[in-house]
Amino acid sequence: MARRLLLALICAAALLAPAGVFAQEPQASLPDIEDEVMCPICGVSLELATEAPQAQQEREFIRTLIAEGLTKDEIKDRLVAEYGSEVLATPEAEGFDLAAWLVPGAAIVIAGGAIFVAVRRWRRTGRGGPPSSQGRAGDQGENERLDADLARYEL
Repeated sequence: MARRLLLALICAAALLAPAGVFAQEPQASLPDIEDEVMCPICGVSLELATEAPQAQQEREFIRTLIAEGLTKDEIKDRLVAEYGSEVLATPEAEGFDLAAWLVPGAAIVIAGGAIFVAVRRWRRTGRGGPPSSQGRAGDQGENERLDADLARYEL
């Protein structure tokens, strides 16, 4: 009886296992890879390099690798081995290529901080706040005229 119960629990656990455990990795496609790799001759993404013979050869190479059943990452690795690291549209995460990611990000953060500080200073200068009656000496005449105008409209 205990064996049957244990076997039933194992079967139930197998049925409740996440679908990702049994799912196969999706097959790579040419359009999915074309926007992430570059034409080594043209210097533009492979999807934009339509006429270059080198781009056509690279596409054929990718189609061959897809037919072999390689995943997207494996195809990229083979492209790097064949054409060099310049074939990847995204820079690597080390050395000078890392600066290609960090410098624009840092510039955006610094610009955002500068805008934030400028807006706070602009708001703090009194723009938009109520005017102060304790100010310049010429304000006394203006205050008297304002009081006279307000007295005319009192109900």
